[in-house]
Amino acid sequence: MKKHLIRNLAAMAVIVCFAFALPETETQKINVVIDAGHGGKDFGAKHDDFLEKDIVASIAQKVKELNDDKEVVIHFTRNEDEFQQLTDRVETINSIKPDLVLSLHINMTGKSDKSGMEFYIGQDVAQNQKSKEYAAKLSNVMSDRFEVAPVKEARFYILKNTEAPGVLFEMGFLSNENDRQYLTSQNGQKEIASRIVNFLKEIE
Repeated sequence: MKKHLIRNLAAMAVIVCFAFALPETETQKINVVIDAGHGGKDFGAKHDDFLEKDIVASIAQKVKELNDDKEVVIHFTRNEDEFQQLTDRVETINSIKPDLVLSLHINMTGKSDKSGMEFYIGQDVAQNQKSKEYAAKLSNVMSDRFEVAPVKEARFYILKNTEAPGVLFEMGFLSNENDRQYLTSQNGQKEIASRIVNFLKEIE
């Protein structure tokens, strides 16, 4: 009887040891930087009282509010209406070492009939291929609802100098009446933010 009891106790001790020795597997988190373009004295695009810096900041805030995925960690280059040098933005981004940088902007042109979304990735950068994959995925998320141009390459400062894959997202034209009404409405901003959040849940 004693031998049986001793064997049981020994077996339980081994189980307890393994329980403490094997930590829970932690799911890999995705780190994303949302760069709300412009800010402070830098208005960006402007039409009457509508300013690009305010629209992109509002959409960025909605992305933050709508993100309920604990595995997607979102950082921001700015949380207030403040002017930041591009060098400071890049320094912040590179210190975070994110999986993706998504820079939000609003387009403007002299042709009021031009509308739709545009996506840019860095030209001649190390992360070009991964950036292209992300831009294609985000474009696909938007294309069933919006007019979307093919992904383009550019030498924008943020895309050229950040070490992570990056996509610059022009969410519409402030110079186009239909785009402007949509981009400045709460429903429009929320829909764009919701689609961005859905995209972030799918990236690897």
